[in-house]
Amino acid sequence: MQPFNVMGSRVHWCRLLRSASGIVLFATLVGSAGLQSAEVSVEDHFKLAEQALREGSIEQGIAHLEAILQQHPADRDACNLLGNIALAQGRLDQAKAYYDCALEADPLFAESYNNLGVLALKQGRMATAMTNFQAAVKIDPKRADAWYNMAQVLLAAGEQETAVEYLRRAVRADSTHVASRYRLAVLLLSLRRGDEALGLLQEAAAAAPENPDVLFQLATVLDDLQRTQEARDRYLQARAAGYRGVVLPLYLAEVQIKLGEVRAAAQELHAILDNDQADAAIRERAAILLQGIGDEGKQ
Repeated sequence: MQPFNVMGSRVHWCRLLRSASGIVLFATLVGSAGLQSAEVSVEDHFKLAEQALREGSIEQGIAHLEAILQQHPADRDACNLLGNIALAQGRLDQAKAYYDCALEADPLFAESYNNLGVLALKQGRMATAMTNFQAAVKIDPKRADAWYNMAQVLLAAGEQETAVEYLRRAVRADSTHVASRYRLAVLLLSLRRGDEALGLLQEAAAAAPENPDVLFQLATVLDDLQRTQEARDRYLQARAAGYRGVVLPLYLAEVQIKLGEVRAAAQELHAILDNDQADAAIRERAAILLQGIGDEGKQ
């Protein structure tokens, strides 16, 4: 299953850490600067918390957010962000209390409903998660993260066609939400709807030109569609962007052979045979391809 999205409040929150369970927490981990006096404004406390969390000074960030609640116990953003930190740290009961605090302050705060949904998923309460995600999009239909999360739940339940529609809703809600576009493309590929998938992946690559997963997936689709030179270029771009999957050299070698770039292909295939992490099937395929090109692949 793909990561779920948790969002922090306010505008400048960082990308969230990927936990071991794969849940993407869009918690604002920001940072550093010691606690100020009680006269520091709420906005200044937020800025100091943001700086602290960004630098990894979690305790200082928490202290600034708690200072906000001492001044304004019903500050929805402080409650929501403290909930995200608690969720990232596995303190689920505290996370729920903070999200409830945010919703008491603002019953129409869509972010906290989405985050409560992710919390429920971590607890294995799928129905509760869906209820919270649905509340988020009812309040704010432009919440791409909530549409995306609902699609992930549906995919886990095997409801692929409904998941396709929810992912489309996520893409329409936010054209810059690359995760939704990528996940939808992968799903369409599994449903043998390659032309639709290609368009989505091209859009995703344009929006995130350094995303190695998007570039690799786009290369494989182009390869399937026999757009060989474009596939070769995208495989190389994926590698340059940091894609390290052991299958990439094999796929790249296959398109290079088709393009007559035999020596380049041979280098890729020899690298596979020298790679202890490559599984037996990949190594066997590489050996067969090397045998097929014979002396042409020699330096």
